[in-house]
Amino acid sequence: MGEARWHRWSLRDRLRMVRRLRGLVAERGADIAACVPRDAAETLVAEVLPLAEACSFLEREAEELLAPRRLGKGRPLWLSGTTLEVRREALGTVLVIGPANYPILLPGVHALQALVAGNRVLVKPGVGGSRAMQLFAALLKESGLPAGALRVLGEDPEEAQNAIEAGVDKVVLTGSNATGLAVMRVLAEHGTPSVMELSGCDSVFVLGDADLDMVAAAVRFGLRLNGGNTCIAPKRIYVARERAAGLGQRLSDCSIPVLAVDSMEEAAELASSCGFGLGASVFGSEDAAWRIAALIRAGVVVINDMIVPTADPRLPFGGRGKSGFGVTRGAEGLLEMTALKAVCVRSGRWRPHFEPSRRGDTEMFRGVLLALHAGSWKRRLEGILQVSRAGFARRKAA
Repeated sequence: MGEARWHRWSLRDRLRMVRRLRGLVAERGADIAACVPRDAAETLVAEVLPLAEACSFLEREAEELLAPRRLGKGRPLWLSGTTLEVRREALGTVLVIGPANYPILLPGVHALQALVAGNRVLVKPGVGGSRAMQLFAALLKESGLPAGALRVLGEDPEEAQNAIEAGVDKVVLTGSNATGLAVMRVLAEHGTPSVMELSGCDSVFVLGDADLDMVAAAVRFGLRLNGGNTCIAPKRIYVARERAAGLGQRLSDCSIPVLAVDSMEEAAELASSCGFGLGASVFGSEDAAWRIAALIRAGVVVINDMIVPTADPRLPFGGRGKSGFGVTRGAEGLLEMTALKAVCVRSGRWRPHFEPSRRGDTEMFRGVLLALHAGSWKRRLEGILQVSRAGFARRKAA
């Protein structure tokens, strides 16, 4: 019954648990990094440090983001006496399906956000990710998470399918487009909502005034990070035609294509044609880069850098097209882990809509519509007069 107790914990108590977890992540960082078979320093920077930062973000922001919100300005005049409140509640059970390439950070952040929202969480690690997730679960337990609030499943895909068949309230998946489509087919049979963070085919856009040495260094970094197994690693480079030769020389030892274009608008159209829209990078003067960023069909665009800024815990992350839908991380990612409930309260005793329709109602409501929304003051005045006449007629008939 630990998961039931977790649901009843106050948000402040949940965040105290997150704070304790952050301390343990800092103290046990080397042990966590050792769960991943790659360079320990890279794992600390790419996964462990961002995980601690994600804890800190939740500690700072979650109370305000999840607090009930009263709607103030903008109430229609004909709904006087009503008060509206929007609440964020736990979904129930969230299944997190993790990837193989970032086995600590991605399922860890998704699980944390789901837990902070009050959900029970199941985590299906990616291939080779069980050791990392088991340690993560142990640290959560040490931080005070009740037994049963988080359970780590096996790595076999059937584990996720069995969980879906048994019933979950939402699935958050990070993986390939093919995996996402397969899981969505299963989810469709149950009407289960999901967030899908899928494959990328990311482009680099190099403007005419870009620093080519910086571009070359950025591309090399993106290709070697995590052995090239990063969903937003560069796959192709679009460069202003007059700069193509110079960039090609600097990247002569790299395998991704350098494509010369006459304009960045042309490049944005070409990039969109692939159907994937996860991430992109733009290099050049900021004003021009901002303009190009607005044309790019992608969930995240990095200007004058590569990949690293996306580790900011404030940043919502998600794709478009074949790269998926929904968002993870950031404020929007936390809200994805909640169910929205709107509560409407009517004060006083005036309930004219309870009364049966009477003669003249049509004219009155036509007048109300004109009085409130007509395009000119003359027509609004006509509406007010029409309401007055209809009201007088109703009183006389009564």
